[in-house]
Amino acid sequence: MKQNRIPFNEVQKALYEVLSKGQNTCEVYDSIAVEDLPLPYIWLGAFHGNPTFHNKNHAIHMISQQIDIWSDGKGKKEVNTILDEVSTLLTNYALPLNNYRQLDVNIASYQAIGERYEDKTSAYHGILVVEYTIEEID
Repeated sequence: MKQNRIPFNEVQKALYEVLSKGQNTCEVYDSIAVEDLPLPYIWLGAFHGNPTFHNKNHAIHMISQQIDIWSDGKGKKEVNTILDEVSTLLTNYALPLNNYRQLDVNIASYQAIGERYEDKTSAYHGILVVEYTIEEID
């Protein structure tokens, strides 16, 4: 019987690579920063997955990746533009995966919200949720 692996590390690595090489608008981070980062930037946020099908030969996983975009631009234009660029990039280029194959990609949701902080600063927060169907291969 084939052992089901969890594809989080492989998918996260591939997303980072596609986003870092496929756009030059802003930096991409996959870890929580301990210092202030220059805006705008992309952060690989919440990550969820579950096996949707498996038999003795392979497993198929549904992966949901939240991508957070932070901007201090005047108005939402900058964050909206980056949301659009990231969405276009991820739906037009397959993830470079090892031991897995991307079967499908779908934009599940997107939003842009303004945030105001106690220190009187503000930022725009774009949130894009991308769903991937990933097949485990040998």
